[in-house]
Amino acid sequence: MRFSFRDWGLLLAIIAGGAAAGETDSASHATSIVTAEVNEGGQHIEISRVIETDSSRRAEYEAAFSVLQKYEARLHSRLMSQAERRSILKLRRNVWKLVPSAVRTYVRKASAAVGGMLGLGRGSGGDGVAYQRPGVGQQSREVRQSIDTLYALARAGIEDAVFAVAEMEMYGKYGSAVDVDSAFRHYLQLSELSGNATAQYMVGFFYATGLGSVEQRNGHSLLYTSLAALQGYAPAEATLAFRYASGVGAAMSCGEALVHYQAVARLGMRHYLSGPPLGRHMPGYRARLSDDRGGVYGVRTGPYSLHKSVDRAAFDELLEYHQYNARAGNVKACLTLVDLYYHGHRFAAQDFGMARKYLADIMGRLFTRQGELRKGLTQAEASTAAQAAGMLGIMSWRGEGLAADPAAALRWLSVGASMGHASSLNALGLMYQSGEQVPRDAERATELFKQAAEKQHQGGQVNYALAVMDRKRDVAMANLRAAAENGHILAHYYVAGFHATAMAGGGGEASCRMAVASYRFVAEKADWLHSPIPEAAAAAARGDVEAATLRYMQAAEMGYDVGQLNAALLLERPGAAALFPAAADYERQALAYWTRAANQNVADARTKQGDAYYYGRGAPRSYERAAAAYALAARTEASGLAMWSLGWMFEHGIGVAQDFHLAKRYYDQSLDANDAGRLAAHVSLARLCLRYLWAWASGRDVGEGPLFFAPRPVSRDEEERAAAANARPAANDLDHHWEQAAAEEDDDDDANDDSTKDGVQGGGSLSESLFFIVLLLGAAWMFLPLR
Repeated sequence: MRFSFRDWGLLLAIIAGGAAAGETDSASHATSIVTAEVNEGGQHIEISRVIETDSSRRAEYEAAFSVLQKYEARLHSRLMSQAERRSILKLRRNVWKLVPSAVRTYVRKASAAVGGMLGLGRGSGGDGVAYQRPGVGQQSREVRQSIDTLYALARAGIEDAVFAVAEMEMYGKYGSAVDVDSAFRHYLQLSELSGNATAQYMVGFFYATGLGSVEQRNGHSLLYTSLAALQGYAPAEATLAFRYASGVGAAMSCGEALVHYQAVARLGMRHYLSGPPLGRHMPGYRARLSDDRGGVYGVRTGPYSLHKSVDRAAFDELLEYHQYNARAGNVKACLTLVDLYYHGHRFAAQDFGMARKYLADIMGRLFTRQGELRKGLTQAEASTAAQAAGMLGIMSWRGEGLAADPAAALRWLSVGASMGHASSLNALGLMYQSGEQVPRDAERATELFKQAAEKQHQGGQVNYALAVMDRKRDVAMANLRAAAENGHILAHYYVAGFHATAMAGGGGEASCRMAVASYRFVAEKADWLHSPIPEAAAAAARGDVEAATLRYMQAAEMGYDVGQLNAALLLERPGAAALFPAAADYERQALAYWTRAANQNVADARTKQGDAYYYGRGAPRSYERAAAAYALAARTEASGLAMWSLGWMFEHGIGVAQDFHLAKRYYDQSLDANDAGRLAAHVSLARLCLRYLWAWASGRDVGEGPLFFAPRPVSRDEEERAAAANARPAANDLDHHWEQAAAEEDDDDDANDDSTKDGVQGGGSLSESLFFIVLLLGAAWMFLPLR
């Protein structure tokens, strides 16, 4: 990328400002103020920087900020404790188009009048739908005074106050309305003031997405994001890595992507290994907002959609079932609850105390007071006892739910290992390797790691590989690859390191791509320190659409597929009216995220991309590009909706040449792929039959061969059997020939029955379609134009 002279001047000014800020003495009194002026994007911005901070102003800032932090905590707690738990997507569903256009003006005026009477601060959502941010307009006098104090300190150039004001305006904190344009000005002020990495990253985010009235500029975005990355800011590193890896907003470069993903992965692994023995718990599950309704298009709409929506009520019912069984003495149910509370769940926070409680129930039922296994246990109970012993040993070693006790950990891990529990074998091996409560014994540790690896334990595979790497490199690499395939981040980290070394030794582009893939996996999984997804999920849970959308957009810019999916879903239902000035901007950004998600094989994202091109949302209408997207989704995802859409386009000749036979083929395929859309497919087939008959009667070209009265499709197996029968020598025994023919006839009948059951046989489709034809003939002239 090429920078202009102005860009280089801006870069030097930022670096110089950061260096000057680093030389200030924050303990001395304020004596001078440096002012500068920057003309950025046609906007005249005056920047003030306090060189030496006054301690009294610092105390004033801390007092105001403390008041606001407490208020924010209370506000979030109140919003999360509300009884209503509907999905954020359902809360913001746009029903404005269902209101007749003749009465929309009166509805707007009435809603505005009611809102004014109630004193509600509102932003207008897409298509005129009002959106009420939670907590807006409800601040106390003390909170409003604290906000005024922050603004006064920000105008005086106090950097912490400038940052606090920018965050407040960006995410609508402390009950304030979102104002992205003002937030951009404050982030830009702070970036010029001191070279603050977070501010530089946020300025780059604005230029990348075109939020508010900021013009989208990829060059400026790359510049500011690079400046933040130079300071080791992990979100900026992750964003740059994704851009260079995918060619979004920057020229594609595997080498540059490798450098940045490696930096983020190292940061994550350092944090992972700094925790208790066996490493930190992985970050929680990244919920897809589409799961709340069963999928992007709803339940049972494709092979990747759910059979029912995911909601809290269903989870609570299942939890209550397991708790009832646990109280009744079912140790398997107790073990399920131990695993639930130990690792946490979307609807159940991690709770080591509860895990310890149910674990104690298991130990009391399966072990004696002396810690010996009770006699007469079934094989299933013995397996549960081994898992419980290993879990108790690990929790005792890590100090989870009880005080850390390495001696007790050794005792229970030894019990679990003696019973063949893989996690116990691996943990016990680590104790021998480090000399924890036992004499250091590398050979014993290696043997335990090997036993755990043979049981396909991922941690055991990694530790065994590291133990034998010097003398059995092939065995070590095989174990590392096996653990990496099952998603172990430490295995991915080491595999990436080997590929990076191979690339440096002349391994070429292939080694680089494999290293990038593994480092990216680590960077996106071990993301405790830089992921915006937890904050986005929390905002979505309390109904704050704007904050959730912004956080998911940041995750999308970092390359998270769940961020791209959730951001696109929220942008399609604009309840966050303060983010973009026009509906077309929402559609443009949503299409960008659908496209990126589709390139990462997110289910139904390619179909949504086709919808955007078909209806002209976010891009000029292009039926040809829509047909290409639908064809790709139908081929790679077996998307029933994409198949139906292709059938429609071939039926009407939209974006493709009209072809009734291809239309019927795609309608038939959608019948099998989309169980929830069978009625629509049958109606479409009935309509296709009527259009076909009308076109045939009118003398138009309808293709060769009959459409609905074609012979039954022949499977590949039947074709092979027929070819084999034709190739038999004529000298075969006549009786054997007739026996073989009879067997083939039986096979044909069985295949015919199976095809009919599966819904792919032509006759079944014909009979069902004819039924709908008869059913719809009376209304055909009203609802089905034939010309």
